[in-house]
This record gives sequence, structure tokens and C-alpha cells, in this order.
Amino acid sequence: MKSITADRNKIAPCGLNCAVCSETLRKESPCVGCRNEGYKGEYCANICTIVKCEIRKTLPDGFCDECPQYSCREIVDKECWYANAYPMIESLMGNLAFIRENGIEKFLQREKERWTCSDCGRIISVHDGICYGCGKNYTDRKH
Repeated sequence: MKSITADRNKIAPCGLNCAVCSETLRKESPCVGCRNEGYKGEYCANICTIVKCEIRKTLPDGFCDECPQYSCREIVDKECWYANAYPMIESLMGNLAFIRENGIEKFLQREKERWTCSDCGRIISVHDGICYGCGKNYTDRKH
């Protein structure tokens, strides 16, 4: 089982921490995250327009908030999706703002504290609020 580590390459251009994605946490064919080479889940490999964005690829650190078109429709749509569609409350644009204000190292520390299960030390998924080690439910809200 995985525990969360401080890995800058797991922070997606949009601000999502790929380490807490259910696709990355799968036992069979886990996604490597959109910044890394290797297997990616269906969404990141074929659907996400942010991963394929040519402008983003030219930015110094590849984060969307450095783009002259920020905040574009794609990032706003994804922000709304993560803020409303999943049982865990997450703000991708808020994550990017935190990184700009505090640095990537402080962000990674905050992420480790937020997404580590208090019972077993494994990772909690942003998509379902479940610890992928022991199954404890951490949902912020009920649907």
C-alpha cells in the first residue's frame, strides 16, 4: 500500500495532487500522474485538455496559473467539478494560489497532512474520501 510522499512531479498543472487520485491509487495499472511518463488513466491520457495544452507546456514550471489565459474555461470547469462533484472538498485554483504564496515544499507538507489517514498512515482519495489502506471514510460532505 502507498503512503503519500512529497513529490513535486505528482502535482498536476491544474493544482490537483495526482498522488490522491483514485486512478493513481489503483492496485492494477495505477496512473503515474500527468507530469510523468508511463501509464495514465483514461481521463488524463485522452480527455483532459489541460494535460495537452500547448501554452502550459511553455510555462516555466508548467502550472496553469502562470498562463496568460488563466483562468481559462478548462481550469474553471475543473475547479467547479472538484468543488462540487466529489465527497471531498478540493480547490485546484486554491492549491495553485497556495503554491504561489507559500512555495511548493509547504504545499507538499500541507498535502501530506491533509491526505494521510490518521488510522493507518496510507493515502485518502480525493475522489471518494476513502483511505486506500484501511477503508476509513473521510468524506467532507454527504451526497
